[in-house]
Amino acid sequence: MRLSSLAIASLLVFSANSWAARDFTPQAGTWIVSSEIDGKPGRGLAIDVQGNTFFMQVFGYEKNGDATFYTATGQLDGNSITAPLVRYTGGRSFGSEARDGVEDSSPGDVTVSFSNGLKGSVQFPGEAPAAMERFAIKEFTPSISNPLAQVGQRGLHLLILDKDLQFKQYRSAMLQRDGQGQPVLVEHPGSSAMGNVLPCSLEPDEGQFVCSAADSGSDIDSLRFRMVGGQLAGQITMKETPTQQLTVIGQSDSAMDSGLRERQQQNYWYIVVPGATVTGIVTTHSHQLMPVNGTWMVQDELTGKPGRGLALDVQNSTMVLQVFNYSANGQPTFHMGSGTYGSAGPDTLASRAEFALNQYAGGRSLGGPAQSAHPVADAGPVRIDLALNREQPTPHFSQRGTVTFPGEAPKAIVRMRLDNQPSLADKLFGEWYMPAQDIHLVFNQESNGVVTSSDGSVRCEQKDPTRVDLVSCNKVSTGVDGTTNTVLSLMLPLLNQGSNWIQIRDRFGNLQGLGNID
Repeated sequence: MRLSSLAIASLLVFSANSWAARDFTPQAGTWIVSSEIDGKPGRGLAIDVQGNTFFMQVFGYEKNGDATFYTATGQLDGNSITAPLVRYTGGRSFGSEARDGVEDSSPGDVTVSFSNGLKGSVQFPGEAPAAMERFAIKEFTPSISNPLAQVGQRGLHLLILDKDLQFKQYRSAMLQRDGQGQPVLVEHPGSSAMGNVLPCSLEPDEGQFVCSAADSGSDIDSLRFRMVGGQLAGQITMKETPTQQLTVIGQSDSAMDSGLRERQQQNYWYIVVPGATVTGIVTTHSHQLMPVNGTWMVQDELTGKPGRGLALDVQNSTMVLQVFNYSANGQPTFHMGSGTYGSAGPDTLASRAEFALNQYAGGRSLGGPAQSAHPVADAGPVRIDLALNREQPTPHFSQRGTVTFPGEAPKAIVRMRLDNQPSLADKLFGEWYMPAQDIHLVFNQESNGVVTSSDGSVRCEQKDPTRVDLVSCNKVSTGVDGTTNTVLSLMLPLLNQGSNWIQIRDRFGNLQGLGNID
């Protein structure tokens, strides 16, 4: 069943509040000022949007050239926000005793506007508005981790939107290589087990695939899409309306490559296939867990006062990390590094990256002239370890991580939550699609802890207190043979990552995807 665009708009009126809904969600991670991309160190932004809550860490420079950082937070009004930049002092440096930072001053307001999930503009104090974009890593080394040079198979969820950017169709697909090593997309319409093969070509400069289905049995005419940070977006045309371009969004599920003695898997959520012994041949299993990119915090430093923060960005097989911290004299600074991210070893269910953290100086200050920075110090190595939280009965509801800063013992880190969702209604209100049952619905009613779809056909509640990620739903269907009840399980996503259902729009009416990126 598909709900019409008009029906969706009317059913999501609960989401309006005082905010205008977005037709995209800005992707969490590292963003850069487009005009400052010159291959040299410069300024950057670590952006995190959850619901309508916006949080940004800016790494930049003082007028004397010293590295510094600022934060800005507030509520997005549609696609834009204006908020004060805040500077802090007195926090913890690498290897120091525990210290809380304090708010120092504000150099003025920053205005950030988004045009889609990958592009926008930023206006710093004393400067004109400047285009900004998501920092996207293109890797062409053949690997299970690199979609542009995919080894094995990568599962994709495709959501086709209509001209009003409302949900129209769902397709599952596999990105893989054919016998000649060329990329192909095997798409599955509906619940069909038979796949249609779409030959594709890669445009490396744009980092996008262009696929054509003219000679296949698919109703797709052509498709072009980019993949950034586990999400995809692009344009699609259907054979029934070949002159009409529609927006397609989606996300990567997992990627897998199986050999005789080894199976490699890249996971975006908790489902993993364990190692096995087949006909006496031992098969090892290597996992690359893809974390939820964005702002992470040191768990024992969550005191309610300003402290250190980590902007974690994993794309393909590379981790980029910015650490917002303080010098020994208490002045704010940042350290940055990047390195290879991959499995911590066979059958460990853990992933790891280790690289040097560098400090920079000499870059552009707020309102100052354009200039590039240069490295001034190597603070030492940092190590990030990430794993599924297997010690709890809800393995995908949280991810376990540790950071080992220079001169410090390993410390637990957690993903920062900005959008408080205390009730089941807060988590479920919005538009959803369940691929396994081809169910498209809007949740917008709640009574006594039970959340109900707009048409009353699906009722959901949390019955198991030990499984805070598991929601039990009952679907009532009426047909010629009478009324039937179907029990459905909904695995709550972690920041819209990792679920057997796909959230299309949140409780505010915001589209959970990159939107139209053209």
